[in-house]
Amino acid sequence: MNRLHLLTALLAAACLALPASAPAQDALVAPDPDAQQITALDGTIVWVSGRFGSQRLFQRSPDGTISPVAGAPRARLYRSIDLGRDSDGKLLLTYLRCDAGAPCKSLWNDLDGRRATYRGLTLPGCTISTAVSQWRKRRAYGLSCAGSAADRRRTGLYVRNGSRPIVRLPRPRDAVRFGARFIESVDLRGERVAAVAADIYEYSFSQTVGGRDMRAFLAAASEGETDASARGLAIQSASTHWTLTTSSHTGDPNEAAIVRQAGGCLQLQRLVSPPDAAQEHFEAIDVAADGAVLYLLRPGLGIVEHAFTPDATPTC
Repeated sequence: MNRLHLLTALLAAACLALPASAPAQDALVAPDPDAQQITALDGTIVWVSGRFGSQRLFQRSPDGTISPVAGAPRARLYRSIDLGRDSDGKLLLTYLRCDAGAPCKSLWNDLDGRRATYRGLTLPGCTISTAVSQWRKRRAYGLSCAGSAADRRRTGLYVRNGSRPIVRLPRPRDAVRFGARFIESVDLRGERVAAVAADIYEYSFSQTVGGRDMRAFLAAASEGETDASARGLAIQSASTHWTLTTSSHTGDPNEAAIVRQAGGCLQLQRLVSPPDAAQEHFEAIDVAADGAVLYLLRPGLGIVEHAFTPDATPTC
């Protein structure tokens, strides 16, 4: 079976196997009912708090202290965030900050109040579509390009190592075939980069920064009465990355699906919303990985440490 279509088989197997899981036993590590996005590394968690129009960045330090991120003022929208490392190996927060009446800015922040805008990462007619994910001197990010058909084809996943030229990385074959070009999420750890390429179909994939060892699957599809989106992405190691997909279908409860791809194998856990939940409710809306620790963002509650319990045996 084509690896890109394993998610469909996983969903079917999960529905026939164990009942959908509920994250009731998850440990709450950062209470914030207004949390919107999360990222984590080295025991530090950062998240976006607040609704569109008035958002802030908060962090939880390894000792459990919660505070606003220094140097990150309230903004109309923080559209994407990521924790990585600077050239010296220290923690570095990156994000897109969007203020009224101005284009979104791509910034880095050292969590001590020093911040600056990234320069030299775009191409003519293109804008950055995700937060830059930085690991030492290497940066990975999505570009969205407008203009002619040839210009639009430059939209995709890019990597730059230090001052070397910008390099566009390949997308999965089915993502190319079905026109899934827009890069919604990016994560970079070491020499492994993961991303979500989206259109009607959305593909989660990872590869080396040299464009080798592609691993990918169909993460979401919005057709007919089904609306699905791969909203969360996180690399755990060189062999494993996580994706969180939310989906709704007319007449059925909403679902959040956590997918773990380890090598060529996929495992899935379904989190189904209660029947009496609000129409827009999902049990989880984002995921972050910090080594072996997995975090979920539970809307209306905050950030929890999650014990992944797959609904079925791995599909390889």
